Amino acid sequence: MRKIFYLFTRITLALYFLQFIFTQTFADKPNVLFIAVDDLRPEIASYGAPAITPNMDRLASEGIQFNHHYVQYAVCIPSRVALLTSLRSERTGQNYGPSMWEKIEGAQSWGNTFKAAGYHTLALGKIWHYHTIAEPRTDQFDVIWAPSKKFTYAHPESQKGVMEFSRKRAEGIRPEDLRDLRPITEMADVPDTGYVDGKIAERAVKELKRVAKEEQPFMMAVGFVKPHLPFCAPKKYWDLYKEEDMELAKNPNLPTNMPEIAFNRHPNFFSYDYGDYPELIMGEQIDDRTARHLLHAYRAATSYVDAQIGKVLDQLKRLGLEKNTIVVLWSDHGFHLGDSGQWSKHSNFEIAARSPMMIKVPWLSEYKGENDSLVESVDILPTLLELCGAPPLKVQDGTSLVPILKGKKSSVKDAAYHIFRRGRTIDGERVEIYGHAVRTQRYRYVSWRIGLGMTGEEVAAELYDYEEDPYETRNVVENPKYNAVRAEMLHYLMEGPPGQFSLNK
Repeated sequence: MRKIFYLFTRITLALYFLQFIFTQTFADKPNVLFIAVDDLRPEIASYGAPAITPNMDRLASEGIQFNHHYVQYAVCIPSRVALLTSLRSERTGQNYGPSMWEKIEGAQSWGNTFKAAGYHTLALGKIWHYHTIAEPRTDQFDVIWAPSKKFTYAHPESQKGVMEFSRKRAEGIRPEDLRDLRPITEMADVPDTGYVDGKIAERAVKELKRVAKEEQPFMMAVGFVKPHLPFCAPKKYWDLYKEEDMELAKNPNLPTNMPEIAFNRHPNFFSYDYGDYPELIMGEQIDDRTARHLLHAYRAATSYVDAQIGKVLDQLKRLGLEKNTIVVLWSDHGFHLGDSGQWSKHSNFEIAARSPMMIKVPWLSEYKGENDSLVESVDILPTLLELCGAPPLKVQDGTSLVPILKGKKSSVKDAAYHIFRRGRTIDGERVEIYGHAVRTQRYRYVSWRIGLGMTGEEVAAELYDYEEDPYETRNVVENPKYNAVRAEMLHYLMEGPPGQFSLNK
C-alpha cells in the first residue's frame, strides 16, 4: 500500500512539474494580433494622406511604420499566399486560385506553423483569399469565422443583389453582365455593425475577451474587408468629408512611353451600378464628378475600417493584453484611384504594389518611429516567428525584420520584388506574360516576359526614376541616360534576392 502511495505521489508531483513547465513556456511567449486590411493604399494620416484615421495613426506612433512596404503581387489571392507562407509568387507560380504553394517541398502555412509553436490560432474575417472560409483547407486555425457576404451592404435590396450576384457568378455569368445587381457605393444611416467590418470587429472583441482567460498564447488574425469595392460605410463616416474637397490624382494620365501591357484596364470597376453618376468607360477619362464621388466613398470606407481597428486595439488594452502582444497591421496591396490614369489594383505601379505596414513590439518601444527601408510582405512571417521564439520556416523567401525592430540595422535588403501576370494573344496563341519588377530606393524596373521565368522573350520593359519623377509620369527605359541603371536593375532580376532563388531558370 505504501508503494502505491509513493507511486501516486511521484506521478502527482511529475504532473505538477510538467504543468509548471508548460505554463512557464506559454508565459514566455508573446501573443500576436495580426490585422489585415483589404485594398488599403497608404491612405492614412500617418503616411501624409488627408484622411481621418486616428486609430491606425496611434498604432503607427507606438511601433514602427514602414514607409516602403511592397507586396509580392498586387491582387488578393497571390498577395495573401505570399504573406501566409513567406514564399514569392515567382517560386510558387501562384496567381489566382487554386492553391499552388502546397506543391513546394517544405512549404509551411501561417496557421499550422503557429499551432505547431503552441499557439491558439484564430482567423476572423478575410485572411486567406476569401472572408467566408480559410483557404486552402490544409491551413488549419483553431477558430475560423467570417460574416455573411450579404453584410457587404446595409440596404435590403442591395443585400439581395450581392447574394444573387454570387449565385450567378457560380453559374459562370461574367461580372460585367451583372452590374445592375450591386451599387458601387452605399451610405446607410446604420450603426457600424450594419456593415461587414463592424461585425468582424464585434467578433474580434468577443474572442479577445475569451482568449484573455486562457494560459495558452494566442495568434489572432483579423481580416477587415473595407475599403475594398464596393465602397460602403455608415453615413457618419461619409459625413467626415465633403465631396467637393476631394483632390483628383496628381498624375491622371497614363505614363508617357508606357507599354500597353502595363495598363491594368480598370478591372472590377465594370461590374457595379454607378447610379446617377457617369460610369467609368474603358479607354476614356473618368468624369470628374464620378471620380470625386469614388474618392469620397473610398475615404469614408477607410475611416470606417479605422474605427473598427480602434475597437480591437481598445479591447486589447482594456483586457491588459497590450504589454505582451505583438501587433501588426498590413494591407494586401495598394489601390489606384485615378493615379497613372488607372483605377483598381492589378498593376506593377507604385500605388498598387506599395501598401501600409506597421509593427508594434511593446518591449521594443524605444525603437519606434518611421522606417524608410525596403521591406516586403514575405518578411512578416519570419519576423513574427523570431519574435515569438518559434522555429524558423523550413523554406522561406522573406528576411526577418527583427534587426530593424531592435534598432540594430536600418535596413535588411537592397531591393524589393513583385510580379504581375497578363494574358495576351500572340500570333493566334494565348500566352502568359509576366511583368517581373524590382524596386530599389530610387528606381523600379519591370521586364515583361513570356512565361514565369526570366528566360522567356522580353516583350516590353519599364523604368521609373522616383527621384526625378515621383509620380511615375514617364517610362525612361529607352533613354540612353539610364543605360547603366537598366543593366543594373536587370542584374537584380536575373540574380534574384540574395540567398533565395534565381528567376533566371
